[in-house]
Amino acid sequence: MNKTYKILSLIMIAALLVSLVPFGAEASSNTHVSISVSPNERTEPGEVTVTIAIRNTNAASTPEPTAEPGTESTGGTYSERSGSYTNISISNGYGVSFNTSGVSIAPGTNGTFIGTLYIAEEMFDTNLTFTVSWDDFGMRITESVSCMVKRRSLTPYLRVTRSASPVSAAPGTDVTFKYTFTNTGPVTLVNIELYDVKVFMKSSAAYKIDMLEPGATKEYVYVMRMGSSTVVSSPKVTFYAYGGTTQLVSNVSPMNIGLINPQLVKEVVVGNPTPEGVQFTIYLTNNGNLNLKSLKITDELGNQINEETFSLAVGEYKVFEYFVPDPEEIRNVVFYIRGYDPTGTLFKDNTASYAVRPYIDASKIRLEFSAITASSMNSENVIGIEFNVVNSGELDLYNVSVTEQALGYELKKWSAFPAGTNDKVQLDINIGSVRDLVFVLTAEDSSGNVYTYEAHVSADNIDVSSMIPYKDPSKGDSTGIGVISDDGLGSRLDGLITKTGEKLQKWFRILGIVAGSAALLMLGLAVAEIVIRRNKRAENKKQ
Repeated sequence: MNKTYKILSLIMIAALLVSLVPFGAEASSNTHVSISVSPNERTEPGEVTVTIAIRNTNAASTPEPTAEPGTESTGGTYSERSGSYTNISISNGYGVSFNTSGVSIAPGTNGTFIGTLYIAEEMFDTNLTFTVSWDDFGMRITESVSCMVKRRSLTPYLRVTRSASPVSAAPGTDVTFKYTFTNTGPVTLVNIELYDVKVFMKSSAAYKIDMLEPGATKEYVYVMRMGSSTVVSSPKVTFYAYGGTTQLVSNVSPMNIGLINPQLVKEVVVGNPTPEGVQFTIYLTNNGNLNLKSLKITDELGNQINEETFSLAVGEYKVFEYFVPDPEEIRNVVFYIRGYDPTGTLFKDNTASYAVRPYIDASKIRLEFSAITASSMNSENVIGIEFNVVNSGELDLYNVSVTEQALGYELKKWSAFPAGTNDKVQLDINIGSVRDLVFVLTAEDSSGNVYTYEAHVSADNIDVSSMIPYKDPSKGDSTGIGVISDDGLGSRLDGLITKTGEKLQKWFRILGIVAGSAALLMLGLAVAEIVIRRNKRAENKKQ
């Protein structure tokens, strides 16, 4: 019985020992071993410190196994069965050495081992494995642990945010902008400049930060007074990494600051004058961002156009017609619009002014206008032009004037040009160069209506040394709106003959001078010959 009891006791002790140690000589886990590395980030290759800790999980007082009387113990020596971790070794493929010689770790305590590891380029961002082994109760235990060293980027980062309040505003309202700058990168940033052209209304930097350390944040608040249009905020921030020469840019998404502004698009179509008057058509479109209500339209005399007030939602339009009777004198018609926005604020607007004149029957107006070349352009670019103006209509005309399209100034003016009147005017005009001339005649009737006519003349510089073939000049419109003509071949030949005669006269004068000089020379020679002969006869008589 006692023998059986002892056998059972041994079995129980063996089971306890098996439960205290990992099964197998090369068991691998991280139950007892931990590892850390410092620093765990580097920007370039270099040394880091590796720390490996081993914890002895055995109880602080482990009973020594005993052998049955009369048998030998198989548990090893007493020191092997003491519960301490001995014969500790740490192996790796990176050349790191740890001082483990003679070190043991008592039950319930930790052992720490430190080594220096050089991180090469290829070792960044990879698992670095270390194998730790020790003896426990005569069993060889092995566990592997890993660490990693990450590469820290030197790329500079600047996070910029922008907020605005309110995001919609009426003209004259203050809008507060807040810009936030955060250095989220690993390097110091310098020369930070903020641009937001539409907000600050200038193209230069509106705000500057000299230096911003990694992790630091700065804010800038700006108050903008809302104008008469929507503002688009598009911040751009330029900056440099400390010691760098490359300018970096950070952009923020655009934001619209909407204009709270009731606005109408007004289009007025004026009909043709009739003996009874003029028909007006008024188009009103709400292109603002507020609905309008209780609207009414009146003319400049206070007459209401619409019978009942009306509303216009955003984007809505309405059409109104209004007839203005033929006035006894010029009337400048203006349409005024009045109403309210949803806040009860008075809205007012008006159209442009439109002149309504007493009716004139245009069929009773007929003005003929023509221009011809009176003399060709000379070397000083002066040309002679003859104008002919005939009022062959039934009505008197006023403020009749002639201009040349390119020259732009008034060449001739008649304050009044009664019906049945005609006038012919010749002017010498410096036109600057050989070109086509466009003469414009304007005239007004008694109501101030303006009528326009044109006459075209081709200006040529005709000279003996540079004659060009005659070209039939383009003819004018003879429908009664304007008579346009040009000089013919006769005037061209007349100018040519005149210029040729002038040049022949010049040459005749030169030839006359030469002939006179030659005659005087011959006369002198003849006198000299006579004197010589007389002298010879006198000498012969003396002999």
